[in-house]
Amino acid sequence: MATISADGIVCMTGMLSEQWSIKDFAPMDYIPAGAYLTVYDSGAMRVDSRYFQEFIDKVEKKEINPKIKRIFKLDEIVAAHQMMESNEGGGKIVVLT
Repeated sequence: MATISADGIVCMTGMLSEQWSIKDFAPMDYIPAGAYLTVYDSGAMRVDSRYFQEFIDKVEKKEINPKIKRIFKLDEIVAAHQMMESNEGGGKIVVLT
């Protein structure tokens, strides 16, 4: 499965608890030779996995209610990205797999 063109750039952001979001994800299996993989890491903060889990638990219990602007299906990823780039979000954009 090709994810980007051979001269494309993939920038990974938003990694929490020093773990990939996709279990056993191996970037080299998906990124073709000649493409670039970059990472944005502020380095200012590391989140221990227990704190991240506590946050998720609070969201599930509705103790924290993030403002969700719109929920997309995975096959609507282009529209989700366009919405994000347009800055019309005004809340979280969620993509369901």
